[in-house]
Amino acid sequence: MLNKNKSIALWLFVVSALIVFMVIFGGWVRLTRSGLSIVEWNVVTGILPPIGTEAWTDAFHKYQQTPEYIRVNAGMKLDEFRFIYYMEYTHRLLGRITGLAFVVPLFLFITRGAIPIPRLPAFAAVGLLFALQGLLGWLMVQSGLVDQPHVDHLRLSLHLSTALLLLCCCLWLAFGYAFGQPDPEQPRVSSRIRRLSVALLIAVGLQIFAGGLVAGLRAGLISNTFPMMFGQLVPDGLWRLHPWLLNHLDNPATVHFQHRWFAFVVLILATVLMLRARLEILPSYLRPAATSALHLTLIQVLIGIGVIAMHVPTWMASLHQAIGIAILSVSLLVCHRAFRA
Repeated sequence: MLNKNKSIALWLFVVSALIVFMVIFGGWVRLTRSGLSIVEWNVVTGILPPIGTEAWTDAFHKYQQTPEYIRVNAGMKLDEFRFIYYMEYTHRLLGRITGLAFVVPLFLFITRGAIPIPRLPAFAAVGLLFALQGLLGWLMVQSGLVDQPHVDHLRLSLHLSTALLLLCCCLWLAFGYAFGQPDPEQPRVSSRIRRLSVALLIAVGLQIFAGGLVAGLRAGLISNTFPMMFGQLVPDGLWRLHPWLLNHLDNPATVHFQHRWFAFVVLILATVLMLRARLEILPSYLRPAATSALHLTLIQVLIGIGVIAMHVPTWMASLHQAIGIAILSVSLLVCHRAFRA
């Protein structure tokens, strides 16, 4: 039978897996242009989809007032609407299920005294992040219901980043319970390895945020060649917006350019970390995790080039997102082992 620490670790890993699935499915919802099909945010009544012809007709009528229907999906039939509605409905339902999968066992563990009082603030922070994530999701959807038939790219990237911050918090807690207290007999990790692990984690986080901007601006479609863009290594028009800092967030060409090349910063950091890890005696899991981070990053770069060359096919874009999440998770494990072993 599992002891209480292993049980808590298992629970947190399950919640983490649900978050990963929810994020990947959310990306699929966006790629199929289903995310704006539900124009209301009903926390309680939204648990059930429309029931009966009248309810479906009413939901469809509300969607027909949106910019997306008017400019993109004019003439859509009710059966077609049902498909995109169920996609978005499933995504929201997954969010509710994941939240309950966190809250209900947490309450049980607390009532049984399995979680010490000093650790409760960390779990409370995760609960608040769940609530914030739901709110950000609705604010993102709202941005696509007013003037433009798409969501605001900054809100999309923030929604993605918050979900992955939530994942990192759950995984960090899970690693703590799975590995237990630091073992004084484990080899000491050098400050260089620690700095590299933090640098890699930050770089991966920034790259994922940039990927959210690319997705929101549909910037992956503006160039299907690599390494050239529009026939140039450094294309014209990267700094056409003023003030120039806006280009990093709002200029599709700049957002695409920085995302494709910052990937190599991540690759270099992963390579240096792996090489350094081979030179030191390290705690368990650290060296294999560093090696895995490098291998995954190499695969990710190749898939990223494929996404560009193939005009962002849906399945490959989803795979690209999934591997990005895997790199983030493994980088977090490297950090945890570097500081907590």
